[in-house]
Amino acid sequence: MPRRTRPLAGAAGVGLLALAVLGALAPVQGQAPGLAPAQAPGQATGFAPGQAPHALADLRTPAEHSGFARHTSHDEMMAYLAELRAVASDVRLASYGTTWEGRDLPHILFSRPQVSTPAEAHATGKPVVVLGANAHGFNHVVREALLILMRELGTPGTELNDLLDQVIVMVVPSKNPDGLEAGIRFNGRGADLNRDYMTLDQPSMAAYVGQVINLWEPHLFVDGHDGGDVQYGGAYPYHMLYQGPGLAGADPTLAALADDHVFPHLNRGLEQAGYRGFYWSRGDADRWYVGGSAPRMGRNYGGLANKLSILFEVAAWSEFAGGVDVALVGLRGILTFARDESARLVTTVSEARRETVALGAEARGRIPVEERMEADPVRVSYEVAHPEREGELLRVEGAEILKAPVGTRFRDRPYAYVLPPEADEVVALLRRHRIVVEQLDRPVEVPVQVYTMGAVRWTEGANLQRVALGIEVAEVREVMRTLPRGSWVVPTGQTLGRVVAHLLEPETGDSVYHWGKLTHLLPLAEEGGELPVVKLMTPRGLPLTVR
Repeated sequence: MPRRTRPLAGAAGVGLLALAVLGALAPVQGQAPGLAPAQAPGQATGFAPGQAPHALADLRTPAEHSGFARHTSHDEMMAYLAELRAVASDVRLASYGTTWEGRDLPHILFSRPQVSTPAEAHATGKPVVVLGANAHGFNHVVREALLILMRELGTPGTELNDLLDQVIVMVVPSKNPDGLEAGIRFNGRGADLNRDYMTLDQPSMAAYVGQVINLWEPHLFVDGHDGGDVQYGGAYPYHMLYQGPGLAGADPTLAALADDHVFPHLNRGLEQAGYRGFYWSRGDADRWYVGGSAPRMGRNYGGLANKLSILFEVAAWSEFAGGVDVALVGLRGILTFARDESARLVTTVSEARRETVALGAEARGRIPVEERMEADPVRVSYEVAHPEREGELLRVEGAEILKAPVGTRFRDRPYAYVLPPEADEVVALLRRHRIVVEQLDRPVEVPVQVYTMGAVRWTEGANLQRVALGIEVAEVREVMRTLPRGSWVVPTGQTLGRVVAHLLEPETGDSVYHWGKLTHLLPLAEEGGELPVVKLMTPRGLPLTVR
């Protein structure tokens, strides 16, 4: 039978990182507002011996006040963050946008010395880390852990506050407060925000990607979830499941950094706290299966966008209080990794970004437009619930783990893609990503590569889209073409060049064609007609203006 987690004790325990919101949040019965109960004998505080507690040590979240009988509401969270900002000196609190229903989306920046812009952050040479959660509204475990974690980040004398001399940390505790308040997975419109990273149709996700991820350009970000394991029968005996970028179009050094360095570091911290971690998502007696490769999901989008993106999935069997403690251990592990391996993290991510820009500027390499997940060369051992003997574990030794994304079909990488002047909706989508888009000031005749349209497949859509479009490229042609004034030119020689390619190649699973953004420009009544986006295959000067 699945067992509960150990009692909350020790330096990683929820009770040790607890905050109390002064006045605005409900106090414990019989206790003065905002004052925490006395520490239990021998209970760790996070302070150096002989050091006086800081005012933040007296804050508590409403979830903690309730003994984790409920989660902290959005309004309570906003009051809590305001109290934290009023006391802590290394903190900046701001809103990066609003939701569909008009709720603020806060981010909290911890840095010493303080920075206020992405340029200032990167000028320090420190790794920039974003810790986020609650893309699915009913996933509140990691969200609560982040609220608690912020006390230690803001409290002088704690290990995490000391870490701010070496790491810049941004916390995005609630990406989907509308779903949180409704108690549902989706947002108020019924959209899954963790399937919206490519189209950015939802205001919350457009703000997160455009104003956090691709503005602040973190070297590493965490996307925190919980309970997803139940769809596969549970993660027992693992308390936390994790995965890095898992798609063939991303720079492979990012996933290798996660596998070879981040996850071993996390495992050591989890084990020291009495917990266990392994890859998302499930295993059986023969092999272990990880998550899919669609870039519409956060951890895969991050890889395409040249960030080390990490999925955290806290197992449901840990329950609420235990899950918060597991998440705290994992989050602390991410921050201590960024501190201890800062040079490796910054160098790996920076080189991936430079290589992406060079690939586009030189129009070299190939773009995987179809892929499959194959067995990794490294074999793994793990435990799963025994399929025949209830309450027992089955130990699997030297098994395959299907986590190696392998491209099976490719197209040549262009110097730039060119869209017709009428492709306004696609241009708006690209700009939501902060992708650079330029426009022709006058007509120009150039050699381009064009695709002709073969078979068209209409399939069931997803995420509020009723149908999805699959296009088969019939022929690739090299032609001279006069591009009209107003044509949109999207260079691939930019940090987001891999995102550009995946969006604008018609055969990928998350292209603008798939999501119906160019259907009105398709030659559906013309057999063998040309697709509207063409490719400039060689670097050249053009009469362009950035719009």
